[in-house]
Amino acid sequence: MPVKLPKYAHWVAERRFLVDAGSVPALDPGRARRIEDLYVDGGRLRLRRTTDLATGEMTYKLAKKYAPDNPLIGPMTNLYLSAEEYEVLSVLPGKRLSKLRHKVGAFTIDVFEGALEGLLTAECEATNRMAAMKFDVPGWCVREVTDEVEYTGARLALATSAQDLKA
Repeated sequence: MPVKLPKYAHWVAERRFLVDAGSVPALDPGRARRIEDLYVDGGRLRLRRTTDLATGEMTYKLAKKYAPDNPLIGPMTNLYLSAEEYEVLSVLPGKRLSKLRHKVGAFTIDVFEGALEGLLTAECEATNRMAAMKFDVPGWCVREVTDEVEYTGARLALATSAQDLKA
């Protein structure tokens, strides 16, 4: 029986992979986007500021990822914010996570900063499970971690080091 989509939500099917830093294509930090996330305590809300490092343009959004029945696909809602609205919400208690995001073909590669420096993950996103499974996975993706809760954004924000994750 199909799960009812929450009001205003859309389906997101994404696959996540660990990346071998030694075999990944050259990444230009000047063309990346810096993503700064706040995973708000007490729920499933994520506040995000994205800065395009090439242009300096910033975007702000508040997202809710609903608990999925399947780690490959789940409903999500986004609300785009003004800079002022972002500042008001940015003082909420929660865990922070920062990364540089690079676009490489159909994938994005996240290069984590701070405590998770050294961790690289890749993600491909589609609107349904079948499309997500059809992506050709590049050789620099060394292990799929889609179904490993430790590699979700909210859990990564709790991690104390990248070395802890690789064990």
